[in-house]
Amino acid sequence: MGCPPEDTECVREDWTIGERPYHWVDVPAFEMARTETTQYQYWKVTGEMPSYHPRCGDCPVEYMKNHYHDAAAFCEAVGGRLPSEAEWEYAARAGTTTRYYCGDDSACLADIGWYRNNSAIADGTLHPHPAGQKEPNAFGLYDMAGNLQEWTADCSHPDFSGAPVDGSAWMTGGDCGMHVFKGGSYNDFAWGLRSSWRYWDFVDMRGIADGFRCARDIAQ
Repeated sequence: MGCPPEDTECVREDWTIGERPYHWVDVPAFEMARTETTQYQYWKVTGEMPSYHPRCGDCPVEYMKNHYHDAAAFCEAVGGRLPSEAEWEYAARAGTTTRYYCGDDSACLADIGWYRNNSAIADGTLHPHPAGQKEPNAFGLYDMAGNLQEWTADCSHPDFSGAPVDGSAWMTGGDCGMHVFKGGSYNDFAWGLRSSWRYWDFVDMRGIADGFRCARDIAQ
């Protein structure tokens, strides 16, 4: 998990959120939703259609009133939870160790994700797109790079020093008024779609590029 030593993309003068140390995590088996939660799915469960962008039932939902809390509540309502950052990165990588789960060259991103280079609609506006249109990763998961950045359960920490190695959410220390995003969005450049990329924001921030997908424990 995290940014390998040879990857220089995670060391940028304009970015202070650390993706190191590169470390091993033992992630127990779990289930992950194949797509980001869509506007239609969110409406069916909550009766609300909060998205900032024009209504598109198959597009991922964003702009909820109490953003992180609403995402967590939705997952609980359908029998799941938000994934930990370690679970999310494990699911995104799908066994890969490359910069992106499609390889090290950003040219491969056109096949797997919506981002700044390809997400503009007819009027030139950068915009999210219906979930599941791009190629899935080796685990059959769609849009793990781009479209919307996704909430995880973890509180914000400046880097991975002292992070749990059992796959659990990192809920001690750090700042739990902010939680971690993964995956990058339709508004990000290629470097933000790397599997190790991470960002955080306030839990009640209404973001127009912020979505989520749910995870679930597997009954033993």
